Amino acid sequence: MSTIVCAYTQAELPTPWLAIFHRFERTMAKAHLRIRVRLFPLEELPETFEVLVVPPELQEAAQARQTGARIIVTSRADAPAAADALLREIERGETLYAEKVRPGEPKIMTHRGGDIL
Repeated sequence: MSTIVCAYTQAELPTPWLAIFHRFERTMAKAHLRIRVRLFPLEELPETFEVLVVPPELQEAAQARQTGARIIVTSRADAPAAADALLREIERGETLYAEKVRPGEPKIMTHRGGDIL
């Protein structure tokens, strides 16, 4: 596993959804897993990803896209528990697996203009 996508609608990116994105991002970073957490509109998902995190109001639209990715439905209040549950599942390695970051390994960063993504 290498990518988690937190999706929102192209029409609106609610502030609470940014908090959910950052929660998943911090949880995976603290675990030192080689997983990239990305933020994309549901209408413009990347080609490859393994887990799709959506708010309850986008559950049906996410399922209709038939990406083959696992869908996690969560709200801001439930995001810490959802991120921790996903982390435990990854650490067990039964259904999802992710490599640990190796000590001293260079950090790969993506730049768009002057911003680091």
